Amino acid sequence: MTKSRDKAGILKLTILSISLMLSAASAISVTLPMIKNQFPDIAPATVESLVTIPSFTMLIFILLSSFIVKGIGKKKTVMLGLTLAFVGGVIPVFVTNFSVIYISRFILGAGTGIYNSLAVSLIGDYFDGETQQKMLGYQTAFATLGSSFATFLAGILVNVAWQYSYLIYFLTLPIVILVALFLPADKKEVSNQDAASSKQKQSVNFLVIFSCIMMFVFFILIMNIFTKTSTLIVELNYTNQGFLGTAFTISSLIGAIGGFVYGHVRSALKQFTPVVALILIGIVYFLIPSVNSMLMLTIILSGGMLVVSIFIPYMYDILLPGAPENSTNLAISLAMVSCNLGAFSSPFMVQWLGNLVGNTSTAFSFTLGGIVFVIMACVFLLRGFKKNTSVVLENQK
Repeated sequence: MTKSRDKAGILKLTILSISLMLSAASAISVTLPMIKNQFPDIAPATVESLVTIPSFTMLIFILLSSFIVKGIGKKKTVMLGLTLAFVGGVIPVFVTNFSVIYISRFILGAGTGIYNSLAVSLIGDYFDGETQQKMLGYQTAFATLGSSFATFLAGILVNVAWQYSYLIYFLTLPIVILVALFLPADKKEVSNQDAASSKQKQSVNFLVIFSCIMMFVFFILIMNIFTKTSTLIVELNYTNQGFLGTAFTISSLIGAIGGFVYGHVRSALKQFTPVVALILIGIVYFLIPSVNSMLMLTIILSGGMLVVSIFIPYMYDILLPGAPENSTNLAISLAMVSCNLGAFSSPFMVQWLGNLVGNTSTAFSFTLGGIVFVIMACVFLLRGFKKNTSVVLENQK
């Protein structure tokens, strides 16, 4: 019994570890000033794009991952993605040619994109019910903790030399070893029934489309915190503005707590979980323009990140059982593409919305975001009532 429990624990740790370096592409942003100094002939915008380039190839390979899984299976796909991410990540440690460094960031994004959706879909393969809910929350928490630790470590290493910051991608190696040793070989593909179903055409249903739209809109709005807060504190003339980076780190770490308690929250609120989450994040957005100190801003941002870590696992929680048969990986991939597209287009969409209502001020962008979050909460509220009604009618039959 103990041996079986230990084996299950190792499997959980292995699957969760896959998420640790998912969001580490931006961890090396601290190196940009030094790279600009070393390569003065390179346009500053090109140097800055070293942080965003991985997102481009990540989007492409998230979509391609379903086809790669069909060809080589899930375990080998994870191994391939992690290996490419490791190689692309560490290349800048050993070279000084900017073109090679630039290409390495494409490789990092491709590798991350290949295994990105599997970080979630593997949870659906091996767990269900309450355990699945908890694991989805833990997955979000692990991704947040991994990103925070990688950023913290890169900030220390950059004091030695900017190349040393890229040593953080060596953290991928232990994950590769864990997956190689403890992730079973393609649980979902071994049966004849599953082998036959894998030949079926993958598809999407209304739930997948609805989830992708909601996550797209959510990430357009949530990126406001990262793109507009620095401008807001300058406009409002905050004291100790340099504390903002620390505020983001603190809020991210506190946000990870939301992932760890998600299972309990979902059990208590059930289908109304996103309603409560969206109303709370809406309140956060209404409050952000009215605070007058970095301390209060840090507290409010922490509350916001805590709620974000509740909403995102919920969306994957409904996708895993709700996607069409044999299309779970496609559904998760599309959801992740929607998240990335929302994040990428956020500055442009927020600007467009501001122009649409005739107010493009930084403070109003948060107020507008809060309004849209409340509208989204109403949509989920109607969906929750409809689901409740369906259950009642089913029980009456």
